[in-house]
Amino acid sequence: MVDVSCNMSYRVGAFPNMKTTSELILGVISLICGCTIYLLFRSKSINIYQWFNALGLSNKVDTLRKLVQDWEVPDFVKFSIPDGLYCASYILIIDAILRNEKPLKYFMVAFIPLVAIASELLQYLGIAKGTFDWYDIICYATPLLLYYISTNLKFKRL
Repeated sequence: MVDVSCNMSYRVGAFPNMKTTSELILGVISLICGCTIYLLFRSKSINIYQWFNALGLSNKVDTLRKLVQDWEVPDFVKFSIPDGLYCASYILIIDAILRNEKPLKYFMVAFIPLVAIASELLQYLGIAKGTFDWYDIICYATPLLLYYISTNLKFKRL
């Protein structure tokens, strides 16, 4: 007799996990949002502006900056929110990449946010250079806290 069964494991594995794809897309969107805030509202001396200048896109960025130059944006939006968005992006992308590597994934997800929080605390103590800011700590900790809540919470089906 001829075996006519299908190897479903190959078919299922051929398509990326929808959650993984969603995390990657949200991670990229978070990164783009953080970069956009930096480009529009921060000094032209920051690295990302220099990268756009090297790509010949500084005129486009300058045009956008002129459109928002009269906006009154709170300092925490300019200085802290992008860092929180970068942490969220990092967490989402690492979780997607290391989906099945549980111990390593949890370590890697927490690594950058915890280093950032430690850096802020060292600034507070005067050990590290920089300006201590509670908003920075909140923006670093919130994506990490939300990640751990979402991965450890068991939702009941209604």
